[in-house]
Amino acid sequence: MKRKRKWIMYAILVFFVVWPVYQIIGMIGAHSEKQDAGKLLYQVSLFQMELLSSYLHDIEKVKDTEGLNPLRQAIYTANFTHQHLVLAYGEDQLTPLESLSQLMQYVLRLQIGGQRPLKGEEVQALLEVRKQFDDLYDAYGKLLSSRGDVVGSQNQRLQKDDKMVNELLRKKLLQ
Repeated sequence: MKRKRKWIMYAILVFFVVWPVYQIIGMIGAHSEKQDAGKLLYQVSLFQMELLSSYLHDIEKVKDTEGLNPLRQAIYTANFTHQHLVLAYGEDQLTPLESLSQLMQYVLRLQIGGQRPLKGEEVQALLEVRKQFDDLYDAYGKLLSSRGDVVGSQNQRLQKDDKMVNELLRKKLLQ
């Protein structure tokens, strides 16, 4: 009988030691799942930026303000996914992109008057934005390391490029 009690005591002791270790391992595993979710969100955001870049590169084919609808949609989705990426990583690690909001304002301003042909200076402004956005997109493509961490130098570059696009668009909006 004493032997059976000893056996039960050892089993209980092992349970109380193994269970917390199992819980700790589970918490560590959940952290890596969070990192994977961040990487997946970055991939979605990068895809949206690629789509936006593609629409900006096709801007010469757009003849009127109605043709800007796909661009407007791409700006919205790129901005939306990037905002969520900033929420996932934090503003202290990843810079918000003000230029996407400014670009949306510019496109909406062009479309406010209804369907009309685009003026030469409006197309030229979008071509200038495209040139600046190419640098921003290049930095965006290198934003995360293979481990899923934000690369500080690329984030600074992204911040600088965002500021340049933002200033360009502010000038155009004030004209």
